[in-house]
Amino acid sequence: MLVANGVVGDSRVQKIAWSMAAAGYEVTLVGRAPGAEQQRFRLGAADVVLVPVSKTVSGYERARLRGGQGAAQLRPYYRDARAGLAARDAAAGRRLRSTAAARVRGWLATQPGADNIVAHFGRGPVGGAARRLFGGALGLTDRYGGWRWFNPWFADLELALAPTVRELDPDLIHAHDFHMVGIGARLAATLSTPDHPVRWIYDAHEYLRGIEVPSRTDVRLRMRRRMLVGVEREYIGRAAAVVTVSEGIATRLAGDHGLRERPRVILNAPVITPRPVGGEGRSLRADCGLAEDVPLLLYSGGMSPRRGVSTVIEALATLPDVHLALIAREDDPDVPGLKKCAHDNGVQDRLHVVPYVPVDQVVPYISSASIGLVPILHLPNHELSLITKYFEYLHAALPIVTSDVREMAAETRRLGVGEVFVAGDAASLAQAVRKVLDAPGRYRAVYQGADDPRPGSSWAGQSAKLDALYREVLGREPGATREAGELELVAVEDFSESGQPAPVR
Repeated sequence: MLVANGVVGDSRVQKIAWSMAAAGYEVTLVGRAPGAEQQRFRLGAADVVLVPVSKTVSGYERARLRGGQGAAQLRPYYRDARAGLAARDAAAGRRLRSTAAARVRGWLATQPGADNIVAHFGRGPVGGAARRLFGGALGLTDRYGGWRWFNPWFADLELALAPTVRELDPDLIHAHDFHMVGIGARLAATLSTPDHPVRWIYDAHEYLRGIEVPSRTDVRLRMRRRMLVGVEREYIGRAAAVVTVSEGIATRLAGDHGLRERPRVILNAPVITPRPVGGEGRSLRADCGLAEDVPLLLYSGGMSPRRGVSTVIEALATLPDVHLALIAREDDPDVPGLKKCAHDNGVQDRLHVVPYVPVDQVVPYISSASIGLVPILHLPNHELSLITKYFEYLHAALPIVTSDVREMAAETRRLGVGEVFVAGDAASLAQAVRKVLDAPGRYRAVYQGADDPRPGSSWAGQSAKLDALYREVLGREPGATREAGELELVAVEDFSESGQPAPVR
C-alpha cells in the first residue's frame, strides 16, 4: 500500500492495512517519514515503512528560479534523479501511453548538451519568469493539467518510494489518494513481467473537482485543482479497480472520467470493539468532568474554518448550561483560535478540548455525549461525503445535528436520528440542538428498533467488501487469517536481519 503521509492520523489507511493483514494478505504500508530517517512500525499484522523524501527535484526547481550558485550545486543530484525518472518513463511507456512531457524529459536526459542549454536559460529572474510563462501555457493546454511541470514533488515521492516498493516485489499495489495514483500506476507498469503481473487499485479519498477555490480570480488555486484532476485523469482508467468513500463521489468519478466500471464504495466506517473486560474504559464525559445530566455536545476531527466549529461556539452563547467537547489533535493549529472565539463569546468555561483516542476506541469513548455534531460548511466535497465521524456517532447511538450539506442532511432525515440546520447559522444550530435536547429519547429510539442503521455501516462490513475485491483482482485466495491485534502503530527495531523489510506479496 502507498500513501503520501506519515500514516499517523489517517484512519482510513490504518484500517485498510490492519484489516487486510488480518484477512490473510501480507501487507506492507509504505508512507512518508516526517524526518530524514526511515521508520518502521507494526500495525496489527501489517508492516509499516516510512521513507524519507528528499527534495532533490523540487528543491532544484526552486533554486534555479532564484538563480545564483544554489542550482549549480544541486544540479548533479537533479540530473541523476531525472535520469532515473526518464528510465522509469521508458519502462512504463511500454505499458502506459507516454505523454509529451514525459517524452521531452526522456530526450533531455539523453542529450546533456541540450539539457545544459535549457538549464542555463531557465534559471534566474529572467529565465525563471520565462519558465513560469511556459509552464503556465503548458498547464493550460495539457489535458492532464501539466502536473509533471507544476508539481516536481510528485517526482521526489516516486524517487523515494520506488526502491522500497521494488524490494517488496508486490502482487498488488493499493494506491491511496491522488498523490499516489500516478506513482501506483507507474510502479505497477515497471514491475510487471509476463510471469508476474502487478495489479493496482486506486483509492480516491476525495473528489478533486470539488476542491474549494474561494475566488474566480485566484488563478493559482484554479491551476492547482486542474493539475490534480489531471494526474487523476491520466491514470485512473488504467487501475484494475477504483474504490472511493461515498456513493456521491463514485457517481461523479465514473461520469467525469468515463470509467468502464463504477468505483466500489468502501465507507469510512468505524471499527467497533467491545469495552475492555472488567472495566468501562475511558469516557468523554468523565474526561470533561461533567455529570450525567449535563448536556454535552461533541465534535471530533479537524478544526479548520471550513468545518464550521466556530458556528457551534457562537451557538453556545444562546444555549445556557450546554457544554461542548472538541476531540482534536494536540497540535491542531486552529484550536487556539477556537478557544479565543469561546472567550469572546463568554463560553470558555463550557468548552472542553480533549485529545484523540485510538481509532478502535472512539465509539465507546464518545457514547456518553448527548449529541454528535457535523457543522461543516457548504463546499463541493462536503456535499458529497459521509464522513467518518458521522458513522462514529451512529455506532455510539448518538442523536446527530448536522448542517444542511446534501448527503449527510439527507441521511439524517432518512434515518430519523437527528436534526438539520442551516450551515454557518448559529441561531439555526441552536434551534436544532434545543429540539433534540427536548426529546432525546425520540432519536435514540431509532437505534433500538428494527430499522437500526448501524449493522451495515461498521468497518467489518466494509473490510469484507475490500477483501472480496482483492480476491477478484488477484484471482486467488489470501493466506490464513491472522489475529488482528490492536489498531495502533507500534515501533519495531528491525524487520529482518538485513535491516530491510522482508519481501511481501
